[in-house]
Amino acid sequence: MRTASADLLAVRTITADGSDIYLRITSSPVDLEIRWFRDDDHRVSGSPVLFPAGDSARRRIGSNFRAGTTFCLDVVGGTGTEDVWCGVVDWNVYS
Repeated sequence: MRTASADLLAVRTITADGSDIYLRITSSPVDLEIRWFRDDDHRVSGSPVLFPAGDSARRRIGSNFRAGTTFCLDVVGGTGTEDVWCGVVDWNVYS
């Protein structure tokens, strides 16, 4: 399992077939909606997943990715708060 806790919006690469993507928000002052998208094509993306403020549950935001897939995260929050959150992303894991 690969985990990143810095620069959550950076490009990541799936290395194993059938991999899933999970996210756990560790701190956010507002509700956030987060989705994955293919880093070279924003039209290819997952559905937004709601992360309520103060809820630190780990949620799956995508599944069954092929090896070699690259992805980024897209976040929607309250005005001006999109950069005021932190969390942990896990990928190359299976459900």
